[in-house]
Amino acid sequence: MRLPNVPRPVATFLHAMEECDSAGLLATFTPDAVVIDGGKEHRGEEIEKWNDHHFLGAKVTVYPINLARREGKIVLTVVAGRHRDGIDEIKPVQLDWWFTIAGDKVSALTIIQEKAPDLPSPVAAYIQAVNTFDLEAFLATFADDALVNDQLRDHWGKPAIREWGARDIIGDRLTMYVVKAVKHYGQAIVTAHVDGDYDARGLPNPLVLSFYFSAYGEKIVQLIILRNQRDI
Repeated sequence: MRLPNVPRPVATFLHAMEECDSAGLLATFTPDAVVIDGGKEHRGEEIEKWNDHHFLGAKVTVYPINLARREGKIVLTVVAGRHRDGIDEIKPVQLDWWFTIAGDKVSALTIIQEKAPDLPSPVAAYIQAVNTFDLEAFLATFADDALVNDQLRDHWGKPAIREWGARDIIGDRLTMYVVKAVKHYGQAIVTAHVDGDYDARGLPNPLVLSFYFSAYGEKIVQLIILRNQRDI
């Protein structure tokens, strides 16, 4: 995703994590930095052990999906999970990383796992597949004869949905940060901040889209995606 105006220490932290550069990642912290993960504090050499155990050493991939500023801190929302080699997959989880910045370093990082929205399982699986850029998992959420209407364009059946998803969703590395979820007469209506590598000229930041999911059993049978002309 694009990360506009991301502070340099956070950008460096993410780059080091992506490159599996343990030394580079540790260099982003101040000498007296603290990492709080699951309520447990890690300082000094403990940060290196924490990082190797939970992220770099465990080959966990991290997918940023939202950046915000709250209470004087940088809040980066990520989806963290699958092994890089695709073996022994870990179920992805959504985390909020609260960074405190001191100069050009990270002085504190607090990691919080937020409660996932209450969504039907195929809808939750769709969002997870989008945020981890997994085309096959994305396609598996749909019924064979499903209909997707994206901005008034129909895509009927899995072959057409695969082409659309490969080009406009996974191909553009779209991410969805859910800000509202409503169940309405069997539908799940999800409002999300959407980011990605698409041409964003003329579009607002954040780009807010509404996803209208209809599911039957464990499959999505219809999805309508609209950019509504109203504030959420």
